[in-house]
Amino acid sequence: MRKPLLFCLFLFITNLSIPAFAASQKYITENLQTYFRTGAGDQYRLVGAITAGEPVSVLATKNKYSLVRDSRKREGWILTRDLSDTPSSKDENPKLKAKIDALTLRLNSLDDSWKQRVSEMQRRTAQAESQSSALLEENSNLKREIALVKNKNRSLEAMLDANKQAIAIQWFIYGGSVLAVGLLLGLLLPRLVPNRRRRPNGWV
Repeated sequence: MRKPLLFCLFLFITNLSIPAFAASQKYITENLQTYFRTGAGDQYRLVGAITAGEPVSVLATKNKYSLVRDSRKREGWILTRDLSDTPSSKDENPKLKAKIDALTLRLNSLDDSWKQRVSEMQRRTAQAESQSSALLEENSNLKREIALVKNKNRSLEAMLDANKQAIAIQWFIYGGSVLAVGLLLGLLLPRLVPNRRRRPNGWV
């Protein structure tokens, strides 16, 4: 019964000699199993082990040893070099994997959204090209129709001018004919009608 009492008394005295300071968060070095000691030195016996990567609270430091408390509220001394400021990869990997999964999901969502936008842009571009081709074809047809109408107008104008000339010639011929007939009648009637003497009172 004396040894446990002496050991507890020793720990109590040792802890009294350690300056108090705020506990800090540290991690057991990865790929290493560290052993608790009852005091800050190699001569103190081992009382337990801490798994690599486990977070611990540093309660005090002495020489090259640190007094730590693990998640099970166990306290003991370990070499300070066995502590790390960064978490173990086995703890970080799930977090990183979750972040990677979230980023992958987001990237896939962005990729799908981008594909939809590209598809919509391609559809609109194809529709615009189709409409542009239709408008160009319609414009070309209209130009051909305008050219045909202009040709018809020129033909009609030429026919109208020819008709006007023909009508003018016909009226000229008709007028000349009437004039010629009038002259002939004027020359022939005096010869055809016999001369009669006029009475004094002016009656024949």
